[in-house]
Amino acid sequence: MSDPPAAPPPAPASPGGPAPVPPPSRGLGWFLAISGAVVLLLTLGCVLAVSDGKPFSEDGAMGLVCGSPTLLLGGLFLWLGMRRLKR
Repeated sequence: MSDPPAAPPPAPASPGGPAPVPPPSRGLGWFLAISGAVVLLLTLGCVLAVSDGKPFSEDGAMGLVCGSPTLLLGGLFLWLGMRRLKR
């Protein structure tokens, strides 16, 4: 009987150590930051339009109450985008 063929030798290690890890993509960070800023600006514009330019009137308060979920979402997107871009 013949001996089984020997396993091939391992590949030589690359010079200089392991391969460098590519930097994370910043595309998602920019998308979140720009989307958050646009949502915030549009929401504030709508609140001002509903209140006839008087954000501290009764209509302005109602606009802020109705627009608060959108303001929170825009702020969250902006915060997440900025946080991701700082890395």
